[in-house]
Amino acid sequence: MRTYHARRGALLVVVAGLCSLLAVLAFAFLMRMRSDAEEAGRLSQDIQARVMLSSALMYVQETSRIGWGVETYGWRDVRDGLPGPRGFDGYWPVKVATLINDDGRGSSTTATFPAIAGRAARLPMYVMRTPPFAIKSAMALNAVPTDLASLALPWDQLVNYTVPDPQPVLELRSDFIEGDIRPLAGGTSRSWFRVYRLDVAKFIVTCGAGASQGYRDWDEVVLDENEAVFGTRQDFLAIRASETVLWYEAAWSDHVTGNTFMHGHYGRFSQRYFNHPDTGHAAEQPNMRQFAGTFSYIQRRFDQPDAW
Repeated sequence: MRTYHARRGALLVVVAGLCSLLAVLAFAFLMRMRSDAEEAGRLSQDIQARVMLSSALMYVQETSRIGWGVETYGWRDVRDGLPGPRGFDGYWPVKVATLINDDGRGSSTTATFPAIAGRAARLPMYVMRTPPFAIKSAMALNAVPTDLASLALPWDQLVNYTVPDPQPVLELRSDFIEGDIRPLAGGTSRSWFRVYRLDVAKFIVTCGAGASQGYRDWDEVVLDENEAVFGTRQDFLAIRASETVLWYEAAWSDHVTGNTFMHGHYGRFSQRYFNHPDTGHAAEQPNMRQFAGTFSYIQRRFDQPDAW
């Protein structure tokens, strides 16, 4: 009887030891899974931040020419080298005319982009419900007519589309132009970028992945009266600490293929002295303008710039 009890006690010890071993292995496995998930999250954030670099550079290129209400002529005007972007008349577009001095710097301490050394442009990249000018991905079929009567039609009518293709997502023209820019559920707080104009054609591009929406600090949040989005200062600082942020310096250049300026006349400094040409006529306006430009260099900044 004593031997039986001893065996039963030994069996309990063995079972308890095996259970403890399994518990330790399970705990180690869960910790490894958590570590892998954190590493995957950091990798995903790094990828998102690097994708933002491409978006930010495109933004710099496009805003050298468009987005100010009138067509402009580059961050360094291709006609006379003055800081841009300036309109056809050589002056600042109306949208920013009161914000920028003639040297490109802000007219006040609260000046914003595109003023040199002004407050950076902040662009959170969220998924819109329906972007402006959204087009359906479905293809509208326009079959080639096969009956003899149709084949006798003029060529411009024969190949003309009877069904519009592509087709807008929103039918009304006003809705098509404006879209529905409200964030899609689950499509916010993914990534963002900022563009700070360091000099006439130099920019500090900040690319981030996280939920701060591109705000640098709590003071900016307060300035935009957006405290309700983040709650408290401590909540915002926790969000910023969990983000991935990359800094780059880029120098814009107008040296692109086909960059010619056919007519020397424009509104601010007329190079034509005779006949008083009509500057509003299409034939008198510049053509073959420089396009969106390119970049002389794009350099990674491993240190946080003083201004971004």
